[in-house]
Amino acid sequence: MTSADVPAPARPGGVVLAAGPRVEVDGWVAGSVVPVTSAPLGSWTVVVGTGASRASAPYDDGALVLASRVLSPKAGPGLGFFEIDGRAVMTAHTPRARAVRWVVWEPGSGLLRPPGLALAGPSELVGLAGAPAGVRDELVELLHETRVQPARMLQAVMATLELPGTRLVLEPGRADTLEGARQHLPDPRQVGWFDSAVHDSVRLRRELGALP
Repeated sequence: MTSADVPAPARPGGVVLAAGPRVEVDGWVAGSVVPVTSAPLGSWTVVVGTGASRASAPYDDGALVLASRVLSPKAGPGLGFFEIDGRAVMTAHTPRARAVRWVVWEPGSGLLRPPGLALAGPSELVGLAGAPAGVRDELVELLHETRVQPARMLQAVMATLELPGTRLVLEPGRADTLEGARQHLPDPRQVGWFDSAVHDSVRLRRELGALP
């Protein structure tokens, strides 16, 4: 076997920890255009991205698409941990929220404030994780660190928040070995509906932008 025949290692696809009942989380997963594995993990259900999105470009980045998807009310609340474009990205899903709230961290820079994104604060992450309130100061200090790699920052945040699944950030394939794991491949109908909805949304924005 030549080096060209050796498959590339799986790109980490991100980890979502959802606090809702397993059946509700799997119901949410059923609408995904990203292949994932779900499994019970302590008091959480973990959802791990395992491949590229099945949607058309530019929505074929599995981590970005999974990170942007809001947990359903009954599947949440929850937290997400992703490495996207060389940054550590954390997502907060609060009860009844209609949008994801974000924490974005970059090596060498620390916390960023990307325009147009609703940002989550340290207290919100601590509350969603169910960690002791005193953990907030430790989390703030950690997020001021700028000299680690994104995946290590994600793992450190998860450990600080006393969350399970830190190894899944770098080794998403381990999700398949968890007890009760279920692999979920996107339903082609869901992919078609997603692509159609995105196309219609872009077309509508263009048409509205052309109005006087």
